[in-house]
Amino acid sequence: MPLNYLYCGLIARALPRAHIVHVNRHPLATCYAIFKTLFNQGYPFSYDLSELGAYYGAYHRLMQHWLKTLPGRIHEVSYERLIADPEGEARRLCAALELRWEPACLEFHSNRDPVATASAAQVRLPIYRSSLDQWRYYEAKLEPLRAQLAEAGVALDSL
Repeated sequence: MPLNYLYCGLIARALPRAHIVHVNRHPLATCYAIFKTLFNQGYPFSYDLSELGAYYGAYHRLMQHWLKTLPGRIHEVSYERLIADPEGEARRLCAALELRWEPACLEFHSNRDPVATASAAQVRLPIYRSSLDQWRYYEAKLEPLRAQLAEAGVALDSL
C-alpha cells in the first residue's frame, strides 16, 4: 500500500523482533502504477504527477532514513528481480525472514483468502511480466516526473 512505509519506525518499536519487507521497483514504474490506479480518492497525491513526484521524493528520503536507522530490520526485495527469478527471490526472502521454504510460496495465486488491495485481482494470477515496463510506453510524457525525481536525488538509471 502506498502509505505502509510510514509505519516502519512504529513497527520496529512496537515489535522489536519483527521483520519489515520493503518491495521496491523502478521509481517511474512505481509512480506510473500509482497514477493509473483509481484509489477512490484514498491517496489524493496519486492523481497529479507533480504531487506524486513530490510524494515519491519524500517517501524515498524517509526510506533512506529507515534503512540507516533500522539496520538489518528491513529486507529489500526488488520487484524486477522477483519477476525475473521468482523462486530465487522468494527463497532469499524466506531466509531473511527466518522462515522455512515451502514450494507453496510459488503458488500464492492459488490461495483463496480475501485480499483487500488495489491489486486484489492480480494476486490471483501467477507472476507475469506484462506490466514490468509498461511505464516506458509513456516515457516521454513522464519526462517532467523523471526530472523532478532526479532533482530529489532519486536514482533512476541504476535499477
